[in-house]
Amino acid sequence: MGGRVRFAVEDFGASPLADRFGVDKYPAVFVDSALVARPEDFYAWGGPATGKYVPWSEVANRREFQRDLRRLIELRLAGAEVPVSTTPKGPAGPPLLPDLTLTDLGGKTFALRGAGGGPVVVEFWATWCPPCISTLGWLKRLGPSGPAVVAIAVESQRPEVERLVKEHGIPGRVVMATPETLAAFGGLPAIPTLLVADRAGRVVKAFYGAPPDLHAQVERELARLR
Repeated sequence: MGGRVRFAVEDFGASPLADRFGVDKYPAVFVDSALVARPEDFYAWGGPATGKYVPWSEVANRREFQRDLRRLIELRLAGAEVPVSTTPKGPAGPPLLPDLTLTDLGGKTFALRGAGGGPVVVEFWATWCPPCISTLGWLKRLGPSGPAVVAIAVESQRPEVERLVKEHGIPGRVVMATPETLAAFGGLPAIPTLLVADRAGRVVKAFYGAPPDLHAQVERELARLR
């Protein structure tokens, strides 16, 4: 765009635009103050995969998004109003965890929703991700009064997962991701991704990456669910 467009990244909790539009998941894309694409346009959250660019894993959908975004930017640079509603929309409500039956490393099956009869933390992690290991170790320190933990290992080999589980005492139910599991969540998420859900399986907060205050943020969300 010849230097005429500035790209900015804003973190959740520090984004007036995200707050204005009730966006609490990743990613959301804006041109100026117009909401161009919501998280649901890229992934399935608590319902059928009906977003504009779902499935995001397909190259054709990614190219379609690039074309749409470029067209809107070019219109804005030409002085036109971006033809996207700028009316803030409140959140549709917390999405639900997928209605899945998972199998842990010990071969036991369990329902993801209401996995512990109380709050549930779902952590997408990998053996090559040090922040993931750190967070899972921290969750262990919350003790028996803490949330149920479901640790879904992605892009990892089972022997290495089992070694780290034993070495670090990773808590909760540890699951090897399958294509079906990832598809139920709308595709492979960022690593790490941590979801906090209430006892009914409603996802009240999603955390992407490993900000310095991640553990404190998770503690605050869990405290609200007590």
